[in-house]
Amino acid sequence: MPAEKLIVADAIVLKLSPTGEKFTQVRLLSPEIGLLSLLKRNRAKTSSFSIDLFDQGEAHIDHKPGESSNNGFLTDFIVSKKRSGIGKSYRSLQAASWLSSLLLANPLHEGNQEDTFHLAQKAYDSLSEGLPPQSIMLKTLYLFARDEGYPVVEDWARKLPESLSRNAATLLNTPLSEIRLKNDEQQATLNSLAHYIEHNTHIHLPRK
Repeated sequence: MPAEKLIVADAIVLKLSPTGEKFTQVRLLSPEIGLLSLLKRNRAKTSSFSIDLFDQGEAHIDHKPGESSNNGFLTDFIVSKKRSGIGKSYRSLQAASWLSSLLLANPLHEGNQEDTFHLAQKAYDSLSEGLPPQSIMLKTLYLFARDEGYPVVEDWARKLPESLSRNAATLLNTPLSEIRLKNDEQQATLNSLAHYIEHNTHIHLPRK
């Protein structure tokens, strides 16, 4: 039977993993479907397109009739946005990879898929623009946990020591382009939130 075809209008490339010599596993995030795990044929005439990590665009998928499109073949990817700026900074690349791992490690609830997609999109855009990686990770993790229903304001932010509480309020409420706190202050605040998430929620954090 001929393969069923699906076009996903908007998706972000989270991960690319070689799978033998013939295929690359492509992990995508879309607002409608959530996470997808697809195979892309290497060096095939029908797969002459190329994609990079954190690209965003339109995904064309073939899958077997009656089977989920989440496990089909990626036959084309029309890039609408490249985020080349991420690769210009090692810290930004680390943060982007961390974000991808966070998304892939946690199942997305159907009602949260669109919000999670837009949260990730904003974070990757900010990293590509060269904005502070630690603060991007902090804001993203904070919003991700809040959207999952965890009381991060009551259980974390309001129970911090005074100096850390002040830094957290500054980082969460200040536009990324205006943040002036030192890197170690940003990192200490992120570490505190990560510790709370690890010990008080079911969210799986990427290994450092």
